[in-house]
Amino acid sequence: MSKRVYFIGIAGKAMGPLAKAFKDMGWEVSGSDHVGIYPPISTYLQENQIPYLEGYRAENVPSKVDLIIVGRSALMVDPQNPEFLEAQKRNCPVLSYPEALQQYLIKKNSLVVAGTYGKTTISAVLASILIAAGLNPSYMIGGVPIGMKDGVKITDSGYSVVEGDEPPALRETDPPKFMFYQPKFLLLTATKHDHPEIYPTSQAYLEAFIKLVKLLPPTGILVYNLKEVDPLVIAAFDGQKISYSLENPRADWHVAAIKHEGDKTLFQAVGRKTLELETSLLGKFNLENLCGAVALAEALGIEPKAIAQGVTNFQGIKTRLEFLGLAGGRFCYWDFAQHPHKVKGSLEALREHYPDRRITVIFDPAMTGLKYRESLAWYPGTFDAANQVIIGQVSFLKNIAKTDRVTGSDLVAAIAKTQPAVFYEPRDEEIMKYLVKKTQPGEVIVFMSSGGRRFVDLMQETIKKLTD
Repeated sequence: MSKRVYFIGIAGKAMGPLAKAFKDMGWEVSGSDHVGIYPPISTYLQENQIPYLEGYRAENVPSKVDLIIVGRSALMVDPQNPEFLEAQKRNCPVLSYPEALQQYLIKKNSLVVAGTYGKTTISAVLASILIAAGLNPSYMIGGVPIGMKDGVKITDSGYSVVEGDEPPALRETDPPKFMFYQPKFLLLTATKHDHPEIYPTSQAYLEAFIKLVKLLPPTGILVYNLKEVDPLVIAAFDGQKISYSLENPRADWHVAAIKHEGDKTLFQAVGRKTLELETSLLGKFNLENLCGAVALAEALGIEPKAIAQGVTNFQGIKTRLEFLGLAGGRFCYWDFAQHPHKVKGSLEALREHYPDRRITVIFDPAMTGLKYRESLAWYPGTFDAANQVIIGQVSFLKNIAKTDRVTGSDLVAAIAKTQPAVFYEPRDEEIMKYLVKKTQPGEVIVFMSSGGRRFVDLMQETIKKLTD
């Protein structure tokens, strides 16, 4: 008889794929989430025949269950989540998401990718390279890689690749998620202050990464972005360290000989060897991400041919500058970008690809860290590559005092310091009208949001209206 696992918060971007991974291992899987689960995760669960309930209720938890896995979102919605309280009464293990990964997915050769931004792409590229090398890794990628069936896979090999997040595992007092992943090989993309709701100061943020670096064994390897990772973090490890950069030749690995041919970019990763590589990803920031992945893969002893094949095979992450298609002649994209540094990189990538086209951005500031006034200092220079910026509806969190909240007018003022073509429009219907009437065929429209039913509906309805 198969074992049974129940997921509280099954509609999370990584929880759903983990549920599928357990089903692939032969477990009987079910779960629940809040009311109103929306695509793509609702479609993903239905296509994989994983049953779920909407709305958290104590009676949802099965009477017979061998394991319960709880996602952090379930307790963020309600710290007294009735299913979590019920789960604790059951005579079975109750694990947070990272604890489940630690127990079932993490391997002896654990590759962990952490940092403020870029970690999803680099994790996916590393998984692609290890697959090309025949190493059959387990992996957890915080997104859906285009061309790969799932974002989470559990295998019987000795390798795992995991995207390591810095928010706490479950409760606010828990260690960061990445502290559960037992890194032997660690790649750090950046340590720029983020999540002020969790780390109120830059120093508190750095301390989390210093603790992570100290988990590396003496025989481990630390790969880091030369410009973006704080020296204090790098100094916490005494073993082998490898730096990478976009174009700085002082780094152990850097990018050179960039050449665009149609939808492909040809480039070199220059380090102990020079590798000729090809990618379909847009933007120099992605070339830097690829360079970091190559640096770690080469240090693992993977052959250049497999590295090149893995880079070429990787087609990107859904919602990471994902091309949605032409709608009324407009080039439409969806980008998950929220942190202003990532927004800047994505827009510069679009500008590089479309040097002469008008770019309109609809920015949905949904990330919790953007709701604190401290984040306003991050915006100047962020949207300069665009021609027009529209700020969508700004929502508030009850636990943030009114004096500390960020309003739509605050965002406009911060962005307008370097990009005056910006306005706030909280009504989705008015945004749609603007895009239909004020944009023209041949222009680029990029929707920037971490998702949410309202914003997904806005995108879909806008594309429908433009197409009609």
